[in-house]
Amino acid sequence: MEKTYTEEEIRIISQSALGKTFGELQKMKVQTIKSEDSDDSDDGFNKAFFGHLFETDVFGMNINSFSRPDFEEAGIELKVTPYKKNRDNTLSAKERLVLNIIDYMTEYKNTFETSHFLSKNSKLQIIWYFYEPDKNKNDLRITHELLFTFPKEDLPIIIKDWETIINKIKNGKAHEISEADTMYLGACTKGANKESKREQPFSDIRAMQRAFCFKTSYMTGLVRKYIGNYEDVEKILKGTEDSFTDFIQNVINKYKGKTQSELMKELDIDSKAKNVLNMIISRMFNVKSKLKDTDEFTKANIIPKTIRVESNGRIIESMSFPYFKFDEIMNTDFEDSDLKEELETTKYMFFIFKEESGEYVFKGIKLWNMPEIIIESKVKSMYEKTQEVIRTGNIVNHIDERGRRITNFPGMSDNGVCHVRPHGRDSRDTISLPVKDKVTGASEFTKQCFWFNNSYLKEIVSEFLQ
Repeated sequence: MEKTYTEEEIRIISQSALGKTFGELQKMKVQTIKSEDSDDSDDGFNKAFFGHLFETDVFGMNINSFSRPDFEEAGIELKVTPYKKNRDNTLSAKERLVLNIIDYMTEYKNTFETSHFLSKNSKLQIIWYFYEPDKNKNDLRITHELLFTFPKEDLPIIIKDWETIINKIKNGKAHEISEADTMYLGACTKGANKESKREQPFSDIRAMQRAFCFKTSYMTGLVRKYIGNYEDVEKILKGTEDSFTDFIQNVINKYKGKTQSELMKELDIDSKAKNVLNMIISRMFNVKSKLKDTDEFTKANIIPKTIRVESNGRIIESMSFPYFKFDEIMNTDFEDSDLKEELETTKYMFFIFKEESGEYVFKGIKLWNMPEIIIESKVKSMYEKTQEVIRTGNIVNHIDERGRRITNFPGMSDNGVCHVRPHGRDSRDTISLPVKDKVTGASEFTKQCFWFNNSYLKEIVSEFLQ
């Protein structure tokens, strides 16, 4: 019989692991019982390794896949998860926190209060370790622990997210569930491959196996609060009982229909300020920082974008992503790419400004995420063509009469959705190529990034263009 633990004992043992590497934990065996199912031979970064080690070497438990919490008597589920340092020295979660498999055939019968999700995850003993890509897994160090319960301010959003997922099941659309449907609580794919599918109750279409998860963005919010001690993160929900959705809508209704000059006057913005539209949308919500950096937008992974529509209905600007490294694209399959993960998990809040009588007028917002069918077709084909161009060294197609290098990267006309083009300061802003370009012999090339076509953006916000 396995040992049972009280909440206090769980915390004490968790704290005893702080500062130690996973290799040290294996040698010390904080507890003496060890499961024969534990796999210490895996030299790769098998995600299960870290959780299994804590279950066996630290708590002396047998590895299990029970539907009940790991520490049933205490009602606590154990989770081991990594965080990382970014290039700008900020901290963020390395990955989402996977919770429990969604049983499409039963979970829809419950309310949130009676759900399997809540009974399994109402208390989480979170163990954080610091991820360093160049280190062996045994050398990674445990740094923080937290007994986590749903924060009061987050619970309404988590409940709404759970209901959104369950409603898709009830509507026979479990096969259409996307992580971008929700804000904090997601439904991520969970299986060996795309053939890991399950029956759903109200459709004959088999749906991808999914698990409830806290999104990477939500976990980043926790990392910055409990590890980074970011006390100055602004909130937009200050002194209000409104839900996030209602609050957003009330703000939009207050300012919709006003001109840019009216908004600048009302929100006290200098007419000479750079990025005026971005300043306007921040001031609408009474925040001093960028709207994307607020607590709620960060945890929900909502990226605000301003779109200017000309009087003739044309959108001039395409929408860019950060520049990519050529070697990372070449060596990373689309399924594992940052681009795919971003599009699957991100909501975009488009703020639309349309030119009328010579001045831009705020028309409203569109909260949008890219449909999975577009990600798996148009975006995937663009990504894989980009891979092939880099891998074969066929970057430059020819040099035109003005001396410009015309590339073989996917262009705006290739698929109607997205393309690749430069994103550097100028032609001298370059990064290294893993394979030299065949035409020029260059070992470096101008920074490139992925873009949404302006015509695709026009399609997304078409209801505002009338």
